[in-house]
Amino acid sequence: MFHSTDVSPALGNITPKQTVEPTKTSHNNILKGVLTVIRYICFLPYPYLLTALANCISSYDINTISFLMENRTGAFYFGLIITSVLFISLCLIFSRAWLAGSILGICYTTLALADNIKFSILQEHLLPWDLLLSKNIEDFQPFLKALHITPIMILLLFSPVLYSILLLPRKPKSYSKKYLRFITFLLGIVIFTGTGIFLTNNTMRMSYTKWFDISVNDTSTQQSNYYKNGFLTAFLLNIGYLNIDAPSHYGKSAIEQLKKEYSPAVPYADFIKPDVIVILSESFWDMTTLPNTTFSQHPLENYNALSQNYPSGTMISSTFGGGTARPEFEVLTGMTTSPMPAGSFPYQQYMQKDVFSFARYFKNMGYDTIGLHTYDNTFYERNKAYPYMGFDEFRGQSQLKTELWWNSGPYLTDETLIDEIQKELEQSRNNSVFLFGITMENHSLYQNKFEKQDLTIKVQNDNCSAQEINALENFAKGVSDSDKALKQLYDYIMTRQKPTVVLWFGDHLPTLGNDFTPYTTTGALHSSEAENWTEKEIEYMFSTPYIVFANYDTGKDYIADKQAVTSYMLMPLLLKYINAPETVQSNMLLDLYKTCPVIHSKYNLYQPNIDPEKTKKLTDALWLITYDQLLGEDFINQ
Repeated sequence: MFHSTDVSPALGNITPKQTVEPTKTSHNNILKGVLTVIRYICFLPYPYLLTALANCISSYDINTISFLMENRTGAFYFGLIITSVLFISLCLIFSRAWLAGSILGICYTTLALADNIKFSILQEHLLPWDLLLSKNIEDFQPFLKALHITPIMILLLFSPVLYSILLLPRKPKSYSKKYLRFITFLLGIVIFTGTGIFLTNNTMRMSYTKWFDISVNDTSTQQSNYYKNGFLTAFLLNIGYLNIDAPSHYGKSAIEQLKKEYSPAVPYADFIKPDVIVILSESFWDMTTLPNTTFSQHPLENYNALSQNYPSGTMISSTFGGGTARPEFEVLTGMTTSPMPAGSFPYQQYMQKDVFSFARYFKNMGYDTIGLHTYDNTFYERNKAYPYMGFDEFRGQSQLKTELWWNSGPYLTDETLIDEIQKELEQSRNNSVFLFGITMENHSLYQNKFEKQDLTIKVQNDNCSAQEINALENFAKGVSDSDKALKQLYDYIMTRQKPTVVLWFGDHLPTLGNDFTPYTTTGALHSSEAENWTEKEIEYMFSTPYIVFANYDTGKDYIADKQAVTSYMLMPLLLKYINAPETVQSNMLLDLYKTCPVIHSKYNLYQPNIDPEKTKKLTDALWLITYDQLLGEDFINQ
């Protein structure tokens, strides 16, 4: 009989518990092996899933993928290939697929969600150069507080991270030799960097857009670009436009021809050097132009009264609802942003050296040049750009010298800026002053911006929702404060003995709600799609008031009184009004004003276009001058 104690020495003393362990270990190994296989299988479709997810989050529509796959196959696969290459490069860099997937995934979903949110507010898509504003993220607190983030958004945002942690390979590959790890790391860096070069090189861009049948023309209108190519491919295409090609006819001879044609003629001795004050008033706009809408009080009663006695009109802005720095740049420099990528800001992308501006123009005549802003002076990197434009100093809210005034809104009042201007002009100095001021009180967002007791202007429109009326009444409060600041400045200037001239203008219309409400609700627009607007609606949505007044007789008539003009024409018109010395640029812009004063090339708006051929010649010349001074050799100032 065999007893349990009779165990062969070769087997040793094996207890029943010990005999089970190999079975559990074997099962665990099998399970781990299966999970490893699953993770490597899940590794393969990850770039596809991420590409699809980013496009869907941006549009908030799952049908986006079927549209792209059926109608824009090349555009979709271009985004997929770039995603795959980036994913592989990060895997090589970190040697952990789950970490690479998490990093790439959270970047993609964050950008896509940001695009969705930006478009819902401004009807503008997220662009690569918007990321340069991320360093000022704290300045977006009023916007961030107004956002309604749903649980679904949060789930979509972090879904790639969950996928990566749960379903992608987790253990790093072990290398017996350290140099192999270094080689894979270096290879990942090379691939990642090469992808960036590939996307930004203009020659390569022309090649890959041809290979994938992507129309470069789609990028001229960002709504069309993002709709036809999807968020991911459109965003990647825009990266290539961080570099701007020179105009085909750019060269010293072309600039010399312009200098000869528009040679200045006014002698310097004729100029009396008045102080020149230019005010960019945030979202300064006559809201009573909204159809079928009544107001208990006119928000711009002071502007209306002054405009009866002084030169005034409307300015055609290059932006709607935001992007102040674009019309600001155009007014200050007399240059155009039209051929630049939509949504780009010259201060950030292209201003890397001293450039011409009207601040520099006055500085060269011995003026003190000062910029003032009732907000952070680093926003849009103005603190770097203003010295390049010839400003002696540029002060933001933390550098202002006067008492700071606040109301129930989130920003410094316009009254504060006027007080600062008055304090500056009362300083004892030997030189005249060119001063450019930027207000902030009337900045968006407008929902519940001020306390209820401060909303003194009541707005009524039977078609508007309570939310829309709330935005309108809050805007009315802000813009009426701006109007009071205008009167405060006017009253002060009229007490001065020193000859002084003021140009006051609004930068753009306000964003009062999503999908262009209440412009559509009131009947100002017939469609929430900008591509469907009529010519009259386009002009309406980009027209802001401006006014010019002086405390002395300039001896000249203002030639554009009660007319609409494009933003970059304002300063040349002002120079002519005060009999200031001419420049090549101001003469050319005045010629353009006489030919076609209203220009918005993005929407093909040209009014009244007296001579289309000459208009084309002059707009080309303006871009030539802009490129020369901003990105070229500055032949015009040699």
